[in-house]
Parts: sequence; C-alpha cells; structure tokens
Amino acid sequence: MADAGCTLVNTKPTTLAGILALCKYIEPLFGAVDQPDLPDYIDYEDDAQAYIPEAFAYVIGRAIEELMKAGQT
Repeated sequence: MADAGCTLVNTKPTTLAGILALCKYIEPLFGAVDQPDLPDYIDYEDDAQAYIPEAFAYVIGRAIEELMKAGQT
C-alpha cells in the first residue's frame, strides 16, 4: 500500500481539469490529523522525506509549471 500511495502522490496531472480534481481530492487531507489510506510521509530515493500534503503541493506546482511552459494555461 505504501508503494501505491507514493505512486499516487507523485503522479502529476497533465491538464487543468486534472489539477482541479487533485485539489478537490486532497482538500480533506489538509485538515485531517491522519491521511486516510496513505502513508504518513513519502520516502524518496535521495533519502528526502515529505509529508503527504507537502508532496501533493509540490506535484501540483510542477504540473502547473509544465502546463505554463507548454502554453496550455
């Protein structure tokens, strides 16, 4: 389950609709003490760690950046 959670958290949306859907999905996570059905934090290969909301925010930012570079916004 931890591997599936990491994959989910690190999958970048490729459209504005995907970013919106991800934002709606993660909204409850920011107010909850524990994230349902997700690991407490993500371990990356470079020994870095990120809490789930932090990792989602990073992924959303990267997705928006890529859309802007592609001229889709």
